[in-house]
Amino acid sequence: MDQLKDIIYAPCLRSSTYDLLALREIEERRRKRISPIISARGNDLTLISEFAKYWEGDSFWLDSSRFPQDSQTELTKKLNDPSGNFDGKFSAFSKIKQINPGTLPVVGFSSGDKPRNVVQFALRLYKEFSAVAIRIEGSGAVLERNLATARAVLNAVSDEDLARTTIILDAWSISQIPSMQEGSSLQKMLRLTEEYDVANVITLSTSWPDDRPDRGVNATVPCIDPFWQAITHKQLGTRGVAHVYGDYAATNPMRDLLDDFDPKKMAQPIPFAGYYNACSWHQERHGAGGENEKYRDIARSFRALDNYHGDEFCWGTRAIGAIASGARDKPGNMAFWNKIRINQHICAMLEDLSEGLLQALGNPHEPEYDDLDDLI
Repeated sequence: MDQLKDIIYAPCLRSSTYDLLALREIEERRRKRISPIISARGNDLTLISEFAKYWEGDSFWLDSSRFPQDSQTELTKKLNDPSGNFDGKFSAFSKIKQINPGTLPVVGFSSGDKPRNVVQFALRLYKEFSAVAIRIEGSGAVLERNLATARAVLNAVSDEDLARTTIILDAWSISQIPSMQEGSSLQKMLRLTEEYDVANVITLSTSWPDDRPDRGVNATVPCIDPFWQAITHKQLGTRGVAHVYGDYAATNPMRDLLDDFDPKKMAQPIPFAGYYNACSWHQERHGAGGENEKYRDIARSFRALDNYHGDEFCWGTRAIGAIASGARDKPGNMAFWNKIRINQHICAMLEDLSEGLLQALGNPHEPEYDDLDDLI
């Protein structure tokens, strides 16, 4: 697990063109601290193969998408087919590993999958890869079935294999801080970390909303993912369990269809963009559908924010600066600005985490974190 020892952030994205391009723009010095989780979807492995080649030398997790809007894509259907104990998924994961040895597989499954198929698939992965993750998601009866399947996998592997196992606890889309009370979905998931000596835990959620400000209006939306994960981080830390923060990088594949905007297939929407800082997103929405020149006004608004990181902070802010100043001929469209939003969010969140965001949120009354108040 040495390849994961410096990782503090696991942004989760679908294998869409602009999502992967946003990752590819991240500088090497930042890549050493993040391990993306890629949910495979689309027609084939082309985009993922290109990403894996570019990301060579650094780790990333590979899963199959189980989001409803991806369910009918050819690749998703192939990867989620349980035939031969998910033989199609195993072959695809192995192919990507040949391109990038840092590829790490996720044992992801739906509540309707047969536990035996999932267990046999997982056992093949342990023979092929240096580390394996088991992803747990859902609530109510769905969560209970998924927990039973996860336990079946964890009971089937050796102690040595447990020591190279990561558990991914995915809270999906949230609009408020999830309950941490005994009997809650999160506590049921976390109980696995008490029952099994796994290597580490990744927590995931997205509070990026699916609604937009009215036209001509800006809004500030709280990013609440770090708040509940800070509690979990502290809880796991008291038991010596390594924890990695994860989110969906200012996307919401459960609710937001415009995250997957394709200018070749969809009508041009009203220009909209978001900018992350200090556990919130500043959102701007201006003009009419297809009036992309309004993105220059949005870029100028972002640059004027008190908490703007500066044009040289990351690829996303360099693009914002170039569009605002006119140095870039084209103002971009929704797809390009989704790329900007994802890239800027990842880089800014990584900086916050590096500066102790989870510790500050989890220990708000300790003097050593007083200088981090501006992150909260």
